[in-house]
This record gives sequence, structure tokens and C-alpha cells, in this order.
Amino acid sequence: AVVSTQSTGNEIAPGFYNFGRISPDADVDNIPDLIQANEDMIEYIISNQEIGPESRILDLGCGKGMYTVGIAKRTGCQFVGTDINSTYIDECKELAENHGVSDQGEFLTSSILDLDPTIKEKKYTHVLVLGVMLYAHGTLDKFLAQLVSCCDKDTKIFIWDFIRKVEWERCQEANRHLKMPHSLLTKEEVLDGFEKAGLDLTNYEDATKYIIPSYRVMTRECIKRDPDMEVLTYPLVGKAFMEGLLGYVIYCLKLKS
Repeated sequence: AVVSTQSTGNEIAPGFYNFGRISPDADVDNIPDLIQANEDMIEYIISNQEIGPESRILDLGCGKGMYTVGIAKRTGCQFVGTDINSTYIDECKELAENHGVSDQGEFLTSSILDLDPTIKEKKYTHVLVLGVMLYAHGTLDKFLAQLVSCCDKDTKIFIWDFIRKVEWERCQEANRHLKMPHSLLTKEEVLDGFEKAGLDLTNYEDATKYIIPSYRVMTRECIKRDPDMEVLTYPLVGKAFMEGLLGYVIYCLKLKS
């Protein structure tokens, strides 16, 4: 069988392409895939951000919509999901239809660096940026300007992101998988960007310990399928987290008053 990143992602974390949240004490040998880890992350976001039926969420870079639809289905909230990949947006719409939440919102093809004006015209109680801001680290000011344009003084912003904890040169093995044309930023550089964009940090968590078990599961499954990591390079990123080269962090923010 031909091994591909997409087919493996579909087997281990179908539709999510994210690593969720697993207790550091979990026995990863008894965790077959990352479906429950992602379901747990959905619950964590809903609880942490107090999302309910009156909420209106914007999910920037929503991928295949698993988080957007999962949150909408559990809470009854209204939503807008955006992604630059129009094929993903078609899948999002189908997923929303299948889960009975199509009437609660919409999915739109749009770049996080140049949002469609119709997206900015709406009001949101929450803006979610789940694992996509790292792709804008090279133009963080531009991305944050777009983000801020979707917020008012009461909007809660929830971002999970990667940071580097060492010189970027030491992360080149991980970048074989990430394929970044730019360096990942440090926590300090990101916080400086938030400050310049007029954002207040209300909470910060280094959640690396919750993602390492997920990478252990992913590494085990990738090595089974591709022992030499010719195609499945996820384990290189997991190794960087375990060695303390990269961090997996959560920022909660709001506009400065």
C-alpha cells in the first residue's frame, strides 16, 4: 500500500490533523488513535472559553472543520469557519450538513492574511486560531491586524500555536515536516507582536506536556507504516517537543481597553 501523510492522518486522527490533548500520565500503549484526544480538546476549548448557545465563533484556518462543527454541535453556537483551501471548505460544508449544524453558520474560502470583508463585518464573541498562526509567523503583524479587525472589546481570542525555544537552526530536522519558509517565533517575539497589535494577554499555558503523548501515539503509528520516515515525518516534530526545542502553547487574549 502507498503510504501518504493524508491517508495516515485519516487513520489516526480522521479529519482533525491535530494532536488534541492527552494527560501526561496516560498509557499511550492503550491509545489506538487520536480521535478521543481531539474530542477532549474540543471539550477543553468549550469549557475554557465558556462557549454556549448564545456564542458566535469565528474559526480562522478551520481546516476540515472538525473543531468548528464539534463546538457548534455541542453548544448550539453560531459559527463562521474560514480556510484558504477551497477543497477543505467543501468538506466542512458536508461535515456540517452531516452533523445537522448547517443552519448555525457558514464556511468561507479566505486567507488568514487577507480576510474577506464579509467576515470582518460580523460580530463575534470568540475568535479561535487552532494551530495555524505558526504559518503566519513570518508576517505576524499582518495576520494580527486581520484578527483584530474581527474583534470588539468583548471578544475572547483563543490561540494554540507552536513556538521555538532554541535557535531556529537547531529545529531544521523538525522543519523537514513543518516545511516553514520562515523561522518559528519565540514566546517573547509573539508577545511583542500581541502588544504592538493592541492585544492584552489574559492567560497563557505551555501545554507541551499534553501534546507529547499524542506525538508518541503518532510516532508509533508512523514507524509501523514508514520505518525510515521517507514520507511520514510527524515523529521529527514530536522529537523536537520532547527535546525542548519547540513548545506547544495556548494564548488567551482580548483587545486592550
